[in-house]
Amino acid sequence: MSRKFIILIGIIGLILALVALTINEPSSEAQTTNRLPATHWQQPLKPQGPPPEEWSELEQSLQPESCAECHADKYDEWKTSLHAHAMSPGFVGQIITYDTESANDCLECHAPLAEQKQAFADAQAQGKGHLPAAQGIAAAGNSCAGCHIRENKRFGPPQRDTGLTGQSDTDNPHGGVFRTADFEKSDFCASCHQFPQDYAINGKPLENTVVEWQASPQAAEGISCQMCHMPDRKHLWRGIHDPDMVRGGLEATHDVTGEMARFTLKSTGVGHAFPTYITPKVVMQAVRLDVRGNPVPDTAVSYVIKREVGYASGRWLEYSDTRILPGETASLDLNWGDSTRIKMWLEIYPDDYYEHEVYASLVESFEDGSPEKALIEQAILKAQASDFILFETILKRPE
Repeated sequence: MSRKFIILIGIIGLILALVALTINEPSSEAQTTNRLPATHWQQPLKPQGPPPEEWSELEQSLQPESCAECHADKYDEWKTSLHAHAMSPGFVGQIITYDTESANDCLECHAPLAEQKQAFADAQAQGKGHLPAAQGIAAAGNSCAGCHIRENKRFGPPQRDTGLTGQSDTDNPHGGVFRTADFEKSDFCASCHQFPQDYAINGKPLENTVVEWQASPQAAEGISCQMCHMPDRKHLWRGIHDPDMVRGGLEATHDVTGEMARFTLKSTGVGHAFPTYITPKVVMQAVRLDVRGNPVPDTAVSYVIKREVGYASGRWLEYSDTRILPGETASLDLNWGDSTRIKMWLEIYPDDYYEHEVYASLVESFEDGSPEKALIEQAILKAQASDFILFETILKRPE
């Protein structure tokens, strides 16, 4: 099942090229309207080709470390993001078992440049695909060039202070930059964060983030993905793995009566379903406490917030979908019984699906001592370490 899962995601990447064509204007219009060319996200991306001979080695480089020479703040931010770790142990542990075509399908979002795919293929040919040091530029994952460089030309958002768009002075380093407001639009994220309707399960694609956003109050107010996930143009892309990001998007309230305690969770700042993807699991929890503050056995109750899917008999199935849409709430009640205190909290498992559905089966299928098994074992530990708790509260029964 896990192999079919990752291959499906890769195939989706190919189809997303068609999605990108509907997002951007034709390249001829791009010259007059300051839009990205239609081919910007057309997968597979073309090789950059030879850079201008007069450029320095630094200007010619696609490595994020080279970009850091002038954009150190963006590089430092990116290094802390999941984009920088897209070639994760869990991901690489799967694709090193694939043929080149299947691996390339998956790399279209995880390491999208043609040069990255070639570097990974070279490492694979040497039997070193599992080693970041051997992966070359592929190890950088979704890096600066993946969004900002096409055919050695640099693209970016409008000038910060003036809002200017269009081509800057070509005498500047690396031939200047073509500035466009497309970098500030949610559609820019669609190539990897909006799967096509062709692969919908129960009418909803596995990842439906941009469509969910389009129906949200945030979209109506002109709040784009970048405004929340790249505040002040920071290259952070925080999401479900970040406690502060999750806390900031939710409102937790606790109410008590003589009969029960209620835990209510409202999605106030999340511009899409919470959580948006099938991977995370969120659990509202409550339990009675005894006079010593210990949980009373057999009194715990919970409510799971998750889209539960599975792959069976050659097709994907949706078993449940309890996610919270923007503005919606979920609640959990527990009566007091003989207790005077109840504890309530929220558990977040960002990598739940991978940990229990993908990695759990893979780690058993790989041979002991193999690079694949070692990587998946790392991935399991990493997934477990990503769990956290929010809104932990002890409520007292009214006198």
